[in-house]
Amino acid sequence: MQDTRSIHNLMPLTRWFEAHHFTPAEFKKGKAWVFTHDGGSIFSYKLRERVGYSTWYKEAAGGSLIVLEVTEDEFGVKFDGYCPLLLFGIWERKLSFKPDAGWLTRYRKEGWELAQAFRQHLAKTDGTSTFDP
Repeated sequence: MQDTRSIHNLMPLTRWFEAHHFTPAEFKKGKAWVFTHDGGSIFSYKLRERVGYSTWYKEAAGGSLIVLEVTEDEFGVKFDGYCPLLLFGIWERKLSFKPDAGWLTRYRKEGWELAQAFRQHLAKTDGTSTFDP
């Protein structure tokens, strides 16, 4: 999922992320490890740094993770959103958000809803919306 619009100050975006309980990713050598908990289980996620992007994550249903990566270029602010998955401890996957995700993947629906809220925040900030799921 990607969104683009024209905003010249990312600081209001930081406040939006903090208000929605997102945490900024802290990368070391291009990687960040995030650990979540659910029902006594610990889940690990590996995030890779994208140069020029600010990465934010939030724990979701069942110990899942929602990630939004934000950047600004001459055309405006762009963001990508996904739910990371680390299969067998080595195979990295990025699951897209889904508005109609089932019960087992309800975190994908939660990601979709947060992306929609973020898009609406961006639209309010500059009055345009070019979001296309």
